[in-house]
Amino acid sequence: MKKILLNSFLVIVFAAAMVSCNPSAQSDKTTKKENHEQLADGKNDCDHVHWSHHSGEEGPEHWKDLCSGFNACGGQAQSPIDIITTETKADTSLSAFELKYSTTPVEIINNGHTVQFNTFGNNILMIGKKEYKLMQFHYHALSEHTVNGNHYPLELHLVHTYSDSDLAVLGILFEEGEANELFTEYLAKLPVEKGRFESKEMIELRKLFPADLDYYHYKGSLTTPPCSEVVSWYVLRSPVKASKEQIAQFSKILHDNYRPVMPLNDRKVLSFED
Repeated sequence: MKKILLNSFLVIVFAAAMVSCNPSAQSDKTTKKENHEQLADGKNDCDHVHWSHHSGEEGPEHWKDLCSGFNACGGQAQSPIDIITTETKADTSLSAFELKYSTTPVEIINNGHTVQFNTFGNNILMIGKKEYKLMQFHYHALSEHTVNGNHYPLELHLVHTYSDSDLAVLGILFEEGEANELFTEYLAKLPVEKGRFESKEMIELRKLFPADLDYYHYKGSLTTPPCSEVVSWYVLRSPVKASKEQIAQFSKILHDNYRPVMPLNDRKVLSFED
């Protein structure tokens, strides 16, 4: 029953946030696993509201004013943030998370806001005794989080759910270096406009990660409307690599789809080092 309720919830919120990106019944399959903008508070009064990552009347600075369902975008615990490494606090209550990941078939969606890989199967992130299920992963360029005021060229978000009001998102930053294995396999197949690519090939999800899983942790929000403040963020301290050519090609598809950093306010950024 819990799984049925969660799937129904995701479908409802998809309609609220992504109507402009759902021109036909072909996208019905994606409504169960949309990105940040679906995993929200269930409000559905923003069905026909268009928003953008780019400056202007529909840009990030105006999201909170576009409709009442986006009010949280003006909240006090918003994401992303700038991580000042000298101001993070080591916390002995934190522990290493466990990735109970296997494989997933390939379903890639360009929804007009990001390129997203939907995931299938029981891929679990263990944080303490809580099991968060991986729903999808997607990309931003430039990175949404900054470190000491500096953007990375790309950022990967892996979105997990425990309940409607309890999400865990792992952020992985990219730096220029050797070619990225996933990009080598699928970059040429990514939809450059709204659309889908599917394959029966399997992705080894654990290969998305660096060897070092130390992280920064803070409480925040979805980084796209409705910006609900329901996310536990875990931004890995060690980046992964992609080649200069791969980063440039991917960035052209993503079209600067990053939200500017938000005030930290009274929150603390904690750090875990194994």
